[in-house]
Amino acid sequence: MALTSTEYSRRRREKIKQDNPEKYKQLRHEENQKYYKKIKEPIEDIKDEEEINEDEEEIKEDDEEINEDEEEIKEDEEDNKKKTKIPKYLIDLNIITIDNSGFIIYKPLKKRIKTLNKSILQPQSIKLYYNSFKKIYKNYTKNELSEIFKSELLKLLSNDKYNHNIINKGLEFLKKDLYNFIKQLTKNELQYLYSLLTRIIGYAPIIKKIYPYMLQKQIEYQQSRANIELKDVNYIKYNKLSFNKDDVLQILNHFNDNKIESDKNYLTSRDKLIFGLFMLLPVRRPIDYLRMMIIDKEPLTEDKILIYKRNNYYYNKTFYYNRTKTKEIQKITVPDELDILIKNYINDRITGSLLLDNDNKQYTSSNLSIHIMRVFSKIYDISISGVELRHYYSTYINYLVKQKEITEKEHRKICDMMNHSYEENKKYAYCL
Repeated sequence: MALTSTEYSRRRREKIKQDNPEKYKQLRHEENQKYYKKIKEPIEDIKDEEEINEDEEEIKEDDEEINEDEEEIKEDEEDNKKKTKIPKYLIDLNIITIDNSGFIIYKPLKKRIKTLNKSILQPQSIKLYYNSFKKIYKNYTKNELSEIFKSELLKLLSNDKYNHNIINKGLEFLKKDLYNFIKQLTKNELQYLYSLLTRIIGYAPIIKKIYPYMLQKQIEYQQSRANIELKDVNYIKYNKLSFNKDDVLQILNHFNDNKIESDKNYLTSRDKLIFGLFMLLPVRRPIDYLRMMIIDKEPLTEDKILIYKRNNYYYNKTFYYNRTKTKEIQKITVPDELDILIKNYINDRITGSLLLDNDNKQYTSSNLSIHIMRVFSKIYDISISGVELRHYYSTYINYLVKQKEITEKEHRKICDMMNHSYEENKKYAYCL
């Protein structure tokens, strides 16, 4: 089987790395220089927080509950960030050496990116940082965190007064064996560790050593996302779907013809609503509907409320999106066809969550993801996740732009309704 260009490039780099380490260093340095010339903001804005999985956002459906927390995190510190020119010390990712295992030792930053981080973390963020560190600590040391270290770590993350000596003792291994520790970490784990360390006095030397690896992992991630071809199972799924409104309504109105409620593939009113939410409007993130509440009067503006305390609302043929990944407050009119599906499902309910699980409780993120896949499996005989739908819909509208069936202005409006930036939406689309 012929190699793809990406596979060929990867194998070529590995061969050069093995045969000529000095040439490999030079090639990586040139790649980094080329990439960072395009960056207009400090790389401290890379998905250090909330965006890790949407805009890594190949969200794994079986990790959805973790991703719901990750979607919140960027909000904690984003307000403190200012757009400035990228300093030269962020541009140089110089390789010092390559060890026997092939791990690259990068030159540390010349100075710390920002001062001590004192931002207030949300409860979800504290839980995520803590659980991630607990896991990587055990994987490396083969020991559990001591009770006293756990207690002080949680105080640190909660901005409470903590015992600096106990924290230092618990993190002592980082000063002795940092590179062996971080070489096994994933992109997310490394970012969480970095964010934790920025909250502790005296860890600037370690932070400056870790930061180049965050940058490099971001480069690799961006390169992996660029120009992804629509093939294999994605090609099959994409071609089974139709975002054409007439085709969607045909399914909603006639899929249950000649079926009875006990049939395996019968669409309930809830199934139809879930299908309609993703097919009758530009495809949003599932979590936007997980947080959607029914209300019996027009909701008040929530722009002054902390974002993690906000809700999204359905009232009078309108969706009010107050809690979104981009922090943008949006108001979208519900199409008539979708409003009928909502009313058929909620009946006389005037309060509570829009979508309820089988126990009439608000869905968890993972259970909603599973239900979405089941609904699409009933209709198309293949499961399709909410994240995949966003990719496929992005592919579809980008194709319409290329065919000049919609204008750039219309495309931008659709991106806004998806709660997506225009540029990010173009990256999200597969190459046809």
